Amino acid sequence: MAKEKVWIFGCGDLGTRLALKLDRKAYDVFGVRRNPLQALARKRRADVVNWRRGDATKPEDIQRHLGNGADIVIATFTPGTSTSQAYQRAYVDTANVLRDALAKLEKPPRLFLWISSTRVYGQSGDQWLDERSQPLPGSFQGEALLAAEKIAQSVATESCVVRFAGIYGPGRDRLLSQVRAGRCAPPSPPQFSNRIHVDDAVGFLAHLIEGQKQGKQFEKLYIGADCTPVPMYELQSWLAKSMGYTSAHLREEVATSERRSKKMSNKRMLESGYEMLYPDYRAGYNTLLEND
Repeated sequence: MAKEKVWIFGCGDLGTRLALKLDRKAYDVFGVRRNPLQALARKRRADVVNWRRGDATKPEDIQRHLGNGADIVIATFTPGTSTSQAYQRAYVDTANVLRDALAKLEKPPRLFLWISSTRVYGQSGDQWLDERSQPLPGSFQGEALLAAEKIAQSVATESCVVRFAGIYGPGRDRLLSQVRAGRCAPPSPPQFSNRIHVDDAVGFLAHLIEGQKQGKQFEKLYIGADCTPVPMYELQSWLAKSMGYTSAHLREEVATSERRSKKMSNKRMLESGYEMLYPDYRAGYNTLLEND
């Protein structure tokens, strides 16, 4: 049986890890970036990713690549800066170009995955939010993400949007650095944090790809998060203790936006049949700390 072609646009850390996860005997993975030499310089596994140069805001680049055949198309973009223009370009513009390019293919891909973020939910509070909750973006970032989702969901092929919570794991240790520096969120009011280990983020995407190949029916939208939203101060206190610090180490409170405090439900994700590798922050960060 011929290998399926997987195209990952905006291919970075997440895309490279997904390429490593997929069976090389079943898939050929192509990673598209504006500057693939940067990926090669960072040793982004040229043995599993066929790197290609391309700008996802340019229709001719997308059509040139997908014209060679595409079974799965994945969009995982990151804006270069945190400006309205950068978010418009990274999400809305690319979503429009990809939708139009997919519509022109003689043979559409069997699956289109669009990677989004729980930032589309600007709500704050102790209530649980899930895929049926109305997104109320509280920032231009959330507005751009939500606008791009709507475009992605209108493509003329089987599509799925995954809204990931904060991804952590090897190389994504910002929180550990903050704790080492003695910085923490205010203990009150509690500001809930939602996270997912990068291995579970990649594992869930592979689960969708393989499951659909086997004929399983999935939802059009998923929240990708672990099972345990936790107040940020509680998480930081647990990390400090696990790293060998006393309770007095967390001495510098850093104000954070209350809009970021929410509880995301991963019930639909679990109902799809996916089994979490790291169901809570303790399991995930214990592994990180053991390998630190």
